[in-house]
Amino acid sequence: MNRAKDLFGRALWDHVRGRGRDMITWTSLTPPEILRTAYLFRDFERMPEYERLALQAADGRILDIGAGSGSHALWLQARGAEVYGLDASRLACRTMEHRGLRRRLWVDVFDLEPQSRFDTLLMLMNGAGLAGRRSGGPRLFSLWQRLLAPGGQVLVHTSDIAYVYAAYDLAFPAGRYYGDVRFYIKYGGQCTAFDWVYWAPEDLLADARAYGFRGRVLYADDAGDALLRFTR
Repeated sequence: MNRAKDLFGRALWDHVRGRGRDMITWTSLTPPEILRTAYLFRDFERMPEYERLALQAADGRILDIGAGSGSHALWLQARGAEVYGLDASRLACRTMEHRGLRRRLWVDVFDLEPQSRFDTLLMLMNGAGLAGRRSGGPRLFSLWQRLLAPGGQVLVHTSDIAYVYAAYDLAFPAGRYYGDVRFYIKYGGQCTAFDWVYWAPEDLLADARAYGFRGRVLYADDAGDALLRFTR
């Protein structure tokens, strides 16, 4: 994400200071829609089923990658977990601090050199999208190898967006993965954009397998959302 603008972090920080506004988001495939900033501060009861399952399955030393407002990490912290909220956004980390998260890491996860490895890597809200494109898979799986403790797990949410092509009567693209999109955020009169990948669950399972990860589906629904668990 473009750190110079950090619109996502600005929206989070504005919200906790009572100045919150909603974001507008869209992709290279879909039209603009409102992203309610308040939704990013949801409590456990308002989280989707796959998020609740992931939090209940997380154990040991936990790294919440792309922690945002810290809602997931705070739930785990309240239950005594050793959890670290990581985000590349300075203002997201400031928001987490404001909300009481004790362990925060302001860094691009691909630059992280931890003192010790983690037992659970938590990647929610289509967390595998951080790879940018499907071709970025090797970088993502190498990161898992570097950060994961022996016997550890990766819990990752992903979405199959084949339904988008059907809904808008679009043909799958030639020459690139159909889940590779350009993602846009507009907030406070400014706009930023970045590459994002929506992996179909079966494709993420297959791609990770080539890097020594065994995966299984913990949750899947008819809308294409899935929670996957990976181990070495």
